[in-house]
Amino acid sequence: MLSISLFNDIYKNDLMNKLSNYTIGPELLWACFYIIVALIIRITNSPIKSMDNFWVNTAFIIPLVLIPLTFGLYYIPGVLRPWLLLRIWIVGIIGGHLVLSRSLQAHSEQGPGVGTAYIMGMGFMFIMLIIGSIFAKIRF
Repeated sequence: MLSISLFNDIYKNDLMNKLSNYTIGPELLWACFYIIVALIIRITNSPIKSMDNFWVNTAFIIPLVLIPLTFGLYYIPGVLRPWLLLRIWIVGIIGGHLVLSRSLQAHSEQGPGVGTAYIMGMGFMFIMLIIGSIFAKIRF
């Protein structure tokens, strides 16, 4: 009876370790970023004119701050590193698109400036992903 109980405990711990390795990663981080942007939109009751400059500036803030935070996952010991760079690239592009488009939808005037801000934000996103990838390959 003791051996069955010990086997169950080891299996549960092994299963939890595998699950935590896959759930702690860039996907969870970008989901949190999306939720934070959605909360800011809800709290400020956007689209309002006084927040327009903030929403345009998020096209620069998101790539310059959130991509380095995502590459900071290399410093967390529980994160699996073999596929982390590919996961960061996929989630950086898809999550960056979702977060940028959600934040720029809160702009009060949906004119050509919003589209330009989106294109610039995605361009900065690619540049930051390339810089982060080079740093990650050299450092790790």
